[in-house]
Amino acid sequence: MPQPPFPDGLSRSNQINQLTGGYGQIAIELVAEGWSPYLLVLKYRHLGGRRDAVLAQMKREAERAHRWLCERVWRNWRAPSRRDWCPVWILAPDFPVAKRAKVSARSAWRDLLPNDGLHYQGVAVMPPGGRLREPLDSHLGPSGARYCPRGGPLVSLTATPIVSDLDYVHAYNFKALARGRTDFDDILTLPPSSAELDSKPRPATEPWRHPVLVRD
Repeated sequence: MPQPPFPDGLSRSNQINQLTGGYGQIAIELVAEGWSPYLLVLKYRHLGGRRDAVLAQMKREAERAHRWLCERVWRNWRAPSRRDWCPVWILAPDFPVAKRAKVSARSAWRDLLPNDGLHYQGVAVMPPGGRLREPLDSHLGPSGARYCPRGGPLVSLTATPIVSDLDYVHAYNFKALARGRTDFDDILTLPPSSAELDSKPRPATEPWRHPVLVRD
């Protein structure tokens, strides 16, 4: 899902409002067509390293989990006829909020959290139909363990049904962007566009076999 383009000359605050509103409208329109919205939270073990490298690894894990979910919803989700009916995830980096805490206490509290509390959070919208017959929150369970390989970076994937105020929930998920703690490139929307899917190289059928040289 490509990021909506910004007109020239927009301030950062206007860009954030346009981005948030644009993605929020996508979710609202899908729900109006019978899709089901959820608050999705992805938590990770401590990854370490540079901030951009940590976010890149978090994105890869989210993409993997999304692919696994698509495969459960549709047998051949990459087919052109299925791409518009895959689960839609609109995710942003987020940090926990320590309410009514002193600055020093809040800093110490964050130091105890993996990646200083950085995680991905957003709205997931599930299509009607498909092979997955249970609600997403029931499918994932309390921790989403089936989507979190043992020892892997992703340790928790949970969903909570959104029963009201979808636009507010969506805007709240972008609070780290509005506060300058993250950037536009850190926003992750899934599934990828058709162009991105078609351009990704496919693995060879037997990649372990070396070509055989034939001498005359």
